[in-house]
Amino acid sequence: MRHTNKSSTYHSDSRGARLVADADKEPVLPVIRLSMRLAKPVEEVWSTFVDPLIMLQWLGNEVTADIRKGGSIRFLGKNAPTNSVIGDTWTIDKFQNGRAMLCSWGIMGVDTLFLIRFTQESTGTLLELKHGAIPVSASALHIPEHWGILLANFKSVMELGEPAIRFDYSDYRPLSITRYDPKEVRQSVLIRAPPSLPFDVFTNPEKLRHFIRAEKPKVDRQYAGIYTWWAEGKGPVLFRKMSAEKEIEFSWVYEDEPETIVNVRFDAAEDNTLVTLHHYGFREPEAAIGYDVGWTSILCELKLVCELGESGITRVSEWV
Repeated sequence: MRHTNKSSTYHSDSRGARLVADADKEPVLPVIRLSMRLAKPVEEVWSTFVDPLIMLQWLGNEVTADIRKGGSIRFLGKNAPTNSVIGDTWTIDKFQNGRAMLCSWGIMGVDTLFLIRFTQESTGTLLELKHGAIPVSASALHIPEHWGILLANFKSVMELGEPAIRFDYSDYRPLSITRYDPKEVRQSVLIRAPPSLPFDVFTNPEKLRHFIRAEKPKVDRQYAGIYTWWAEGKGPVLFRKMSAEKEIEFSWVYEDEPETIVNVRFDAAEDNTLVTLHHYGFREPEAAIGYDVGWTSILCELKLVCELGESGITRVSEWV
């Protein structure tokens, strides 16, 4: 089905949240800028992006779409990027058929704006995203990572025929953490390749430069070997376990955070690999905020890198 101006609703689950509060003006965060290349012509990318049936695989479990100026896209369900402070509707303020959409999205009671533009290139389509005027109070929501997950899943659906990872928003409330919330992060992704490939992507310095965008990664594939992606105090430190093509475990220190541990398993499943990540050792639930969506975004891109050769996603600018 291709888009029309007629509103259509599709259901697979029926959970959602609606933003109703207004907020006074406050300082805003830097504009989020991401781009993604797809190996498909722009007409196909556009028609797939605005197809509500396809949206069920990357945006929500229930989608209502009225694609026109003044129309809207509403998304609900446990895999939809919405909660009590993130709205469940994109309102289309400006619309250029086949080329761009300017939408408003309620976040923390503020109508933020994002522009998605589609440009034909010689090798396919360039999708560019700009999202701005997001209030500083929304920093703990890690909106750039949610966009990374959405775009990676859209690309995965278009080019691989399935989403990478559907993040579970059913209990996503980073602004209201309690002492009963988890003090760990667990996430997994199915890679349609043997374990040797995702293992190599995680432990090969050259591939880390493309996968994690690590500037000067250091990898000593042995117990207690150095393992860094960016710089000291910016993530991985040392290997604690190293089992070729089966498992790695490394210490993690980011700035002034206490040391935590990341374990990654590569389990063969016939001709595929189930990559399972466990980040643990946090002292309180608040310390794990952001790592759930962060690791999900990374594992989504891992699937793209392993199965397509590259993720195609470039983070032009994002929050630090």
